[in-house]
Amino acid sequence: MRVCCIYSKGVTDFRDPLKITYRLENILCICLLIALRGEFTSFYNASVFIKVKATYFMKLKLIEGKELPSHDTLRRIFMCVDADELRDSLQSRMRSMIEKITNHTGNSDGKVRLLCGDGKTFNGSGRKEGKRYVEGKRNVNVFNVLDSSSSLVIASIPLDDKESEIPTFQKLLPKYDLTHTMVTADALHCCQIKTLRLIWDHGGEYTVTVKDNQSGRKQHLIDMMKLNEHKLRHFVFNECDYWIYLIDYKLTELDFPGARAYVRVVSHKRADQNDYNPDDQYFVSSSNNPQLIMEAVDNRWSIEVMHQYKESYWNEDSCTFMNKNAIRIMAVFNNIAYSLYRIASAIFDNSSMAETRIRFQDSPEKMLSKLLPLMEKKNLTMLLKENMRGRKKAAKS
Repeated sequence: MRVCCIYSKGVTDFRDPLKITYRLENILCICLLIALRGEFTSFYNASVFIKVKATYFMKLKLIEGKELPSHDTLRRIFMCVDADELRDSLQSRMRSMIEKITNHTGNSDGKVRLLCGDGKTFNGSGRKEGKRYVEGKRNVNVFNVLDSSSSLVIASIPLDDKESEIPTFQKLLPKYDLTHTMVTADALHCCQIKTLRLIWDHGGEYTVTVKDNQSGRKQHLIDMMKLNEHKLRHFVFNECDYWIYLIDYKLTELDFPGARAYVRVVSHKRADQNDYNPDDQYFVSSSNNPQLIMEAVDNRWSIEVMHQYKESYWNEDSCTFMNKNAIRIMAVFNNIAYSLYRIASAIFDNSSMAETRIRFQDSPEKMLSKLLPLMEKKNLTMLLKENMRGRKKAAKS
């Protein structure tokens, strides 16, 4: 069984053709299989894994002959392979499967995808002397843009600091077709009027938290909701109370650009915990669709869930790479690992990601062999739809 068919050989081989010992697609597939097991934390560990599991990789026809790729070979590939080509190549087959099953990008029935932006630090990428980081060697922050509707990460950009996320997100947004797209982001971006205007100007919609760092706008939102209390619509959705005011006046400089709804939310998801003391949360949205707004609010943390999985299951914080391209390559592999397990959990017995990972962790090639033939099947539409966007809880008006 050749698992290298998971991608379409769209990665440029930078090596001298006369000096090639290992096929690039084979090495990349070996790296993906190691990443799916959560064992790729350093080039040395990966090379030891290949040595110990050489028979396994030979059976998969990923190693030919007796020569095994060393940690220097892996390091050179991670430093030189084009990370964007690798991401696009790996995603192409998966996106094709998702589109055929869910008609994800057709949007013929008005479906809206959810994009989430947030950064995650590679905590093993810095270097310390004592308790302090060496100058210029702090941990690298990778800013990810997640298409939550398909569980595919469409961008992973290494940054030197958290603040760089704002201009990076603003630079990325115009590159995407934001039609039929709802964008959310963490609190760092929610006060960025330029970001909201970019989303609006490029045909997208947004639903973001209104924090105290926008005190004037937040107070205006609260005042307008109180003034129009008789127009508020109340909903109960996924253990939360929503009060939504669909804006019916001409916007002023105190309003957010393109705003069409103000929202107050009280969550009861922690009602069974001793420290339960819910506070009002406020949101602004450029949508006037209450169901869409509630789904966006409810799924805004999907990228944080992905980050938690990558830390817990794929040991991303233990990755000891310093080279930024190598970090991007590792982020691509871990992002793809998350997507594959996410999709598999939606298909195989409607199981959780934790169950699916336990089932296939020691034999990820079996999961891949089950997924690939499904690319032409369409009888899994409803199951995959439910799992891709989370279980929809009926809203009660």
